[in-house]
Amino acid sequence: MLRFVTLILLICHGAVAQQIEISGFIRDSKTNKVIPFATVELMKEKLGVATDYQGKFQLQLQSDCLNDTLIISSLGYKTAHIEVKSLKSNFSNVSILLDPVVYSLKEVEIIGIPIGRYRLGNYEDTKKGYGGWLTGLKSQIAVFMDCKKYKNSKIVNASFFIAKNTGKPETPFRVRVYNVDSKSGNPGDDLIHDNIIVHGKRKGGWLTVDLSKYNLKAPSSGYFIAMEWIDSGEQYYYQTYINPLGKYVTNYGQSVSNSKTIKPNNTWLKFLGHDWIIHSEGEYHNSLIISEIEVLN
Repeated sequence: MLRFVTLILLICHGAVAQQIEISGFIRDSKTNKVIPFATVELMKEKLGVATDYQGKFQLQLQSDCLNDTLIISSLGYKTAHIEVKSLKSNFSNVSILLDPVVYSLKEVEIIGIPIGRYRLGNYEDTKKGYGGWLTGLKSQIAVFMDCKKYKNSKIVNASFFIAKNTGKPETPFRVRVYNVDSKSGNPGDDLIHDNIIVHGKRKGGWLTVDLSKYNLKAPSSGYFIAMEWIDSGEQYYYQTYINPLGKYVTNYGQSVSNSKTIKPNNTWLKFLGHDWIIHSEGEYHNSLIISEIEVLN
């Protein structure tokens, strides 16, 4: 069974408000190079877009949003907050600069003798997978990795089961590793600040990404492994016919397969312009994403 994600964007209110379009590029303030896959969000109106692989974005909203604030963010950069009206002089040729962040990597000494590897997350011995998420929206899916009982361990890898015969299994995507937000329990801050962009095989199946070089200690509260859809070009869009709707819809990229049996719910979703939510609807709600840790005595 396929899960088709539909996001109704509730944009700015006003019965006769005129629509405006903002387009341009997100750039590095130091080098002036474009920043691919940055996000532009209007959280108040639950609206968001992402830059493509050329750093370009296009955002439509109502003119009565001029006093609202755009949130612009990208991995490895300081988040910027810009009022819409400050861009009014040239909505069609916007250039937004983000300041890079230099992260001082603290050397974490993980002491002990390896006593074994353990697999966390959602694993099923399947060749095809069970359904999955098809989406034309820029989004993320994250699975919680519960390592609370392993007090001294490091993160070794992350794996994703890409559905076969569905969508474009070879589409590039970005791997994110998050800590647990102490207040909400949702995915919090990035634990790895590099852009880890990978792609699967055309035939789909399990794709494993090596994370051992980061020597990353597994947080005692657990962590999240996320798959982020990124716009890598028109060749990864395709049409799917939906019988209940009686029409074709545009989808993007690959589908990450879901579990038939794994409970309880441990899969979170995020759409641009929205906060993280835990997915709790339907039969196939947990995505097949796993991570291995190496435990030390």
